[in-house]
Amino acid sequence: MELLREKDHVFLDFDGPVCDVFARLPASEVADRLKRLIEPEVIASADPFDVLRFAASCGPNAAHVVERQLNRFEGEAVAQISPSPGLVEVLRDWRAQGFTVTIVSNNSVDAIRSFLGLHELAEHIRGISARTTSDPALLKPGSALLDAAVKALGTSPGQCVMVGDSAADILAARAAGVASIALAKTPAKRRALAALDPDALVTDLADLRLAP
Repeated sequence: MELLREKDHVFLDFDGPVCDVFARLPASEVADRLKRLIEPEVIASADPFDVLRFAASCGPNAAHVVERQLNRFEGEAVAQISPSPGLVEVLRDWRAQGFTVTIVSNNSVDAIRSFLGLHELAEHIRGISARTTSDPALLKPGSALLDAAVKALGTSPGQCVMVGDSAADILAARAAGVASIALAKTPAKRRALAALDPDALVTDLADLRLAP
């Protein structure tokens, strides 16, 4: 992976590459629970983050209530799951090769820290740039989380690469001037992410190992 070799810092999405956050507590169930806090008949989406965005359109108080509850559900969800297959090997490889790894995610900082601690992964992670407020404008596909990660490292966007499995990751990377590697494990996802023209596309985390 020549693109990766050209960089110093890896920005890694959480839900997908690191773990499947809602594998045991389905995202649709979380979304339904969140809808009960506002007007459930208004929004049909089964995505918790769409519910948060709708709540924000209702005002800061609604957004705060929904985000706080989403934080709790994320904590409940990550307590039931394991790291993605091959993740530990990839993180060890990147660390041995001298890369820093920052988790850049729309999920809550609290849930990410909890998961990393539970599975003894924190030693591989330099930093976390993730959700700390109820303002969805600060989440991907906007650039704010990536901009903050670049600033925290004291580096430039050109020295960083975003690895993620969603359209939001690719779009956020482009907005921040950061290279992107799309992780697409299914044919449907490969087609969807390839259409966004990421800088590279892989089908498995193992494809990102650099060790000889």
